[in-house]
Amino acid sequence: MEQQSIVVQESTTDDNELQELLRALIKKGISELRPTLDKHAIRYVTAEEAWNVDSAHAKNTIRTLEERGLLKPEPIGRALTCPKCGSPEVHSKYACPKCMSQNVEFTELLEHTKCGDIGARASFTKGSLLTCPRCNTILTNKSVDYRVIGNFFQCEKCGHRFDKPDVLHICQNCGTTSSYQEAKYIRIFSYKIADETLKDFQKELPILKNVKKALVDNGFKVQLQAKITGSSGVQCPFDVLAEKNAVRLVIDISTTGDKNDIIALLAKKVDVSPTEAIMIDLSNLDALASLGKVFGIVVFKTPIGQNLPDGFQSFLASLNPKDKMRKTAIPGGG
Repeated sequence: MEQQSIVVQESTTDDNELQELLRALIKKGISELRPTLDKHAIRYVTAEEAWNVDSAHAKNTIRTLEERGLLKPEPIGRALTCPKCGSPEVHSKYACPKCMSQNVEFTELLEHTKCGDIGARASFTKGSLLTCPRCNTILTNKSVDYRVIGNFFQCEKCGHRFDKPDVLHICQNCGTTSSYQEAKYIRIFSYKIADETLKDFQKELPILKNVKKALVDNGFKVQLQAKITGSSGVQCPFDVLAEKNAVRLVIDISTTGDKNDIIALLAKKVDVSPTEAIMIDLSNLDALASLGKVFGIVVFKTPIGQNLPDGFQSFLASLNPKDKMRKTAIPGGG
């Protein structure tokens, strides 16, 4: 796989260090590293800032995490880069294939229908009007007074006419000029933390322990990473299962704010019919809160570093343990 944007160097980073680097991303709510193209390089700025390292170090670390299966690359396009310094800030210009001057113009070849004179549009242009240079007739109606019979490039330096110009790529960082054969046209990637890795880290999140403690303090029996067999016969996994008398709470955590997280919780809610289905959203986005209202799922929007979701204690206090387990509302039914 072509990944020229990241240079491989011998890595001495051990597994514990790699785990800590991933934790640093997840704690900041970062689940995907997307490239930034600046004058000097293709960079992964969010990784540089989270790890407090330079661009080269960040890219080498990303490569190591990819090799260990902890980050998954996704190609998102290509970038034209300088063959000398690697800068993606490369401007392209047309050049005359005869004298290599960059002062070339694309123009149309016109024919005056009546007198048959043929020439470049510039030779027919006088002020804002088109005028035949041979007979001085003003041409107003295309396809009646004149027609376009072709187009071409013309060099303003040597006068040479040609159909296709040479293309030059000029690096804005080091000034190197390269042809299309010399310039590098490389794939660029975003890198996502693997789903299984995110789930593993979720188990270690302090907020899970604090949610469990709050539930236990309110008299609930709590299981982390629990599974319930639903009416379909399928085992439904939840990050937290809490039960007290007739009240059953199922809780999932979303670190990314992906709408598929709450859709998955909805499907499990329909299958197991809990008293309440709860989503703790650590992404700092708004999408899940809106969907929660539609799906009948309680959403707590909580920063990753927070110990307990705002309003969670009052929510638990509002529950009546004598209530019978309620059937899941139909989506859209409130």
